[in-house]
Amino acid sequence: NNILLNKENLREMLFTLQDKVAAKLSVDSDVDNFLDNTNLFDQWEAILPDAEYPIFIMAVLNNIRSDIVVDTILNSVLDNAVTPGRSVSARDTGSVKNNDHPFS
Repeated sequence: NNILLNKENLREMLFTLQDKVAAKLSVDSDVDNFLDNTNLFDQWEAILPDAEYPIFIMAVLNNIRSDIVVDTILNSVLDNAVTPGRSVSARDTGSVKNNDHPFS
C-alpha cells in the first residue's frame, strides 16, 4: 500500500469507514450478517495488532469518534507501521500512550 501513513490521513480513512459501515447498517441492521459478508475491515486488520483489532471493530460498528478511542486506534497503527527505511514511533503520533488505553 503506497499511502503515506500519518495520523490525519488515517483519521480520515477511519471516519470514512465509519460512515460506510453506518450507511450499510442503516439499510440492514444485522451486524452478524454484515461482519460475515464484508471485506471493509481487511485492510485495517492487516495493520492493527491483534489486541487493538476488537477495539477498532467496536468503535467502527458503534460509530465511536471520541478522541481517546480514535487516538488509541491510530497510535496503535502508527506504532506498528514500518515505512521504507524507518519505523514510526509513538513520539511521532501524538499524546496518547499505551497506558492510556481507553478500555483498561
